[in-house]
Amino acid sequence: MEGREENRHMVEGFADAAKRKGWNFCQLFGINSDRVARFDFADTPLDYVIFRELSKNNYHEAERIMYWLKQNHKVCINVDVAGRRMSTSDKHFQQGLFLMDPFLKKYALPTFEAKHKANVLSYIEANRVHYPIVLKDRRGTAGKNITLISAAEDLDDIKDFRNLLIEQYIKPECDYRVFVIGGVAVGTMRKIGDEQNPGDFVSWSAGRQKNKEEDQETLNLLAEIATRAAAVSKLEYAGVDIIKEAETGNYYLLETNIAAGWPNFTPITHINIPDLVLDWFEDIDEGKEESISKAVENYISHRKNYLPTYIQDSYEQILSGLPGATEPYREKFSNYPNQYLYDAGRIFERLEDAYQKITEQNEDGNIYKDLIQEIKSMPLSWAGNYIGPEVGTMHDGAILSALYLYILHKIDKI
Repeated sequence: MEGREENRHMVEGFADAAKRKGWNFCQLFGINSDRVARFDFADTPLDYVIFRELSKNNYHEAERIMYWLKQNHKVCINVDVAGRRMSTSDKHFQQGLFLMDPFLKKYALPTFEAKHKANVLSYIEANRVHYPIVLKDRRGTAGKNITLISAAEDLDDIKDFRNLLIEQYIKPECDYRVFVIGGVAVGTMRKIGDEQNPGDFVSWSAGRQKNKEEDQETLNLLAEIATRAAAVSKLEYAGVDIIKEAETGNYYLLETNIAAGWPNFTPITHINIPDLVLDWFEDIDEGKEESISKAVENYISHRKNYLPTYIQDSYEQILSGLPGATEPYREKFSNYPNQYLYDAGRIFERLEDAYQKITEQNEDGNIYKDLIQEIKSMPLSWAGNYIGPEVGTMHDGAILSALYLYILHKIDKI
């Protein structure tokens, strides 16, 4: 665990969760440059490892440690993140990932590198952004180092533009923090800052008023946005920040946090994040020892309750062979481009065709053995489903996995 004092609650939270499970917890010290250079970790008691963000100073050391962990088959969370470690918390990089995703692009914020005053003005003159805008640190946290710019003369107060980003200002109705663990949104907190001062970004980040979001329609949408944002970032553990615009009611993705803490989240939502992280470790570990079909069933069964009700219902309907159970997803999957989610649209089309012929025409499931073998040969995503290891959300994966499991059961006569 990282040892900075401001992260003491993280260490204590995981230590308490490990104690409740009867695990030994060890905070490691002394992983210095010399040990990293020699890969001298043989006596280091690492079984489960969660990686948080690391500073620029020890980035290369962290890369070597992660290489050793993978070579020695340790169970890790947040290791193979998108763009490698230093890019993951770069807000410009994050918004680029969101823009490349066919679902998330409408929730992305126009974000550009500031570089210098003339460059900022050029984006405004080109109508890429409009006043008011914000200038923010590309790796800032907790609403710090964000400046509201309402007119060109406000730029005169900025001394150094080099590590700043230009972002379109969104007047907030509220902010949301959504925690994503193992491909599902486990909880959502709604925050309201200083309503008399929308430019007090620290207040909005912390939240003067905080409550657990209860509206199911809102939760479903936020879960879909947050899980996809975590997935394209390849984060198994993430705090995803989303803002709701006051005038339009539109939602925008602010960022994904690889080092998300929970000091305000748990008292409000009563959701114990460390316990859920350790549960995910166990699922990953158990999944390595099980058959592929059993791993898929377990992953989804353990996380099904976090999925929207309509996904849960569809999953059960497909497994029971209900005719027409796949119809609500036909248009959705057909809109995915071929390169997206390991061609999830094509996989859905083939599995759905087999499903329909088995359920509606009583066709023998054995003729689809080749299809099932092909699906089995695909790597499991870390979300425990067949939509690829690069990105994966349980929303789509539950539907694809239900189709796979149903056809497999028909073949095996289970």
